[in-house]
Amino acid sequence: MKITRAGMIAFILMAVPAVEAAEGRLSLFFAPWQLTKVWLAAALALVGTLLLLTRRLNARRRFAMMALAFIAFGVLSVLPVNAFRGLGLHPSPMCVIEKPFLFVNAGRAVPILFLSLFAFIGLLTLLSNKSFCGWTCPIGALQELIYKIPLPNRLQRKIPFVVSNSIRSIFFIVFVAVVFTTGFSLYEYVNAFHILHWQWQWQLIIPIGIAIIGGLFIYRPFCYLICPLGLFTWLLEHVSVLRVKLDKEACTDCKLCVKKSPCPTVPAILAMKKSRPDCHACGVCIEVCPEDALKFRV
Repeated sequence: MKITRAGMIAFILMAVPAVEAAEGRLSLFFAPWQLTKVWLAAALALVGTLLLLTRRLNARRRFAMMALAFIAFGVLSVLPVNAFRGLGLHPSPMCVIEKPFLFVNAGRAVPILFLSLFAFIGLLTLLSNKSFCGWTCPIGALQELIYKIPLPNRLQRKIPFVVSNSIRSIFFIVFVAVVFTTGFSLYEYVNAFHILHWQWQWQLIIPIGIAIIGGLFIYRPFCYLICPLGLFTWLLEHVSVLRVKLDKEACTDCKLCVKKSPCPTVPAILAMKKSRPDCHACGVCIEVCPEDALKFRV
């Protein structure tokens, strides 16, 4: 088939607007990545990843990083200071999952902001094992700081992951069903990020009970039991480039990592299971291992 010069020119003239439109949509998609809070989140995730890779993470540094994440995204963002306006809470990590369903149910297009931020969080998770949830989320950081309050060991418990993940998954399924039948969001009454508005409302009773009071006795209860973003990042975790992995030959099976780690993940790591509970990359198992058998690596 012979292509004439006129036909080629006509094709180019038709293609140029399509390419420009695609570039425009791509530019809009990545525009939110220029927000201050996005860059700061990426920086915190990078620092956490480097600390894990270089085995320089310890309890003191982890505490400092969690305090920094909570202050940056949970305190500074509400101060009436222009320099901190770029750290605003909304859309919160939970909104990134919740709101798109509400928009779709209302017959509206999902704002590209939500899709862009979800992609950003997903990218951090894929590159470095749940690094957004584990290193930048202010509610996750708050729960971890609360869990460090000294209590008798018998009062702190690990919920079996099959139980916590079942609750989290069922809640999400029910949320979707209720949204598309009534337009009502169940997450509205369990959203712990509402705590960071620093205004008392009766709807905060359940989030405070789960995240703050529950956080005294259970490691990150809101993350494991409720958070829909935690559910999605848990799925992405399974194909993350960097993860906590076991050197089987170096391991003496002393189980010190299981005893010291606050999360329910370590037994699955030791068993080298393909599917395992959420790992928030706290680094405790790596730090306490006397044989350097646990490493954060590819």
